[in-house]
Amino acid sequence: MNAIVKIKNQTPFIEVELNGKVQLGVNARDLHKMLDVKSDFSHWINRRIKQCGFEENYDFTKVVKKDELSKTGQWITEYIISVDMTKHLGMMERNAKGHEIRKYYIEQEELARQLKDGLQVRIGKLSAQLELITQGLSEAGRFLVVNGKQTKPTILKELDELIKEAQPSLDFDQDKNNDK
Repeated sequence: MNAIVKIKNQTPFIEVELNGKVQLGVNARDLHKMLDVKSDFSHWINRRIKQCGFEENYDFTKVVKKDELSKTGQWITEYIISVDMTKHLGMMERNAKGHEIRKYYIEQEELARQLKDGLQVRIGKLSAQLELITQGLSEAGRFLVVNGKQTKPTILKELDELIKEAQPSLDFDQDKNNDK
C-alpha cells in the first residue's frame, strides 16, 4: 500500500456535488492509472459505467476541458467519481491492486472524516467561548449604563472604610501611660 500513498502526497479527494450534496470525489483517470488497467481510459470508464449501471450526477460527474498538453488542443472528458464508486471499481478489477486501492480509499475517507469532525469540535468550542465573552461584555455594558460614573467612587470609598476597619489600631497614648 505504500506505493499507492507515494503516488500523491496530498489528499486524493476532490469536493464534488453529487446527488444534491457536496461530497468527496476522486478523479477516475487517477484511479485508472493506479489500477494499472491496460485498456484506454475512455473505453474502460464507459464500459464500467454501463456494466455497473452507475448514474451521472449520482455516482459521477463529467468535466470537459481542453487538454493543454495536446498539440491539437483537443477536449478531454474527466470523470469525478464518488468514493463509493471508486471502491467499487477497485474491487471490479479482481486483483491485488484493486483490493489494495479499495482499502486505501476506505482509510483516506476515514482520515478525512476525522479531520472534519475535529475541526467541527474546535469550531464549536470557539463559538461557545465567543458567546460567553459577548454575553459578559453585554452585561458589563448594561451595568455601566445603569450605574454610570458613580459606581467606581462609591466602591473605592467603601473599600477604604473596610480597610480602615480591618486594620488593627495602635493606641500610642495608652503605651505612654504604661511607661510612666
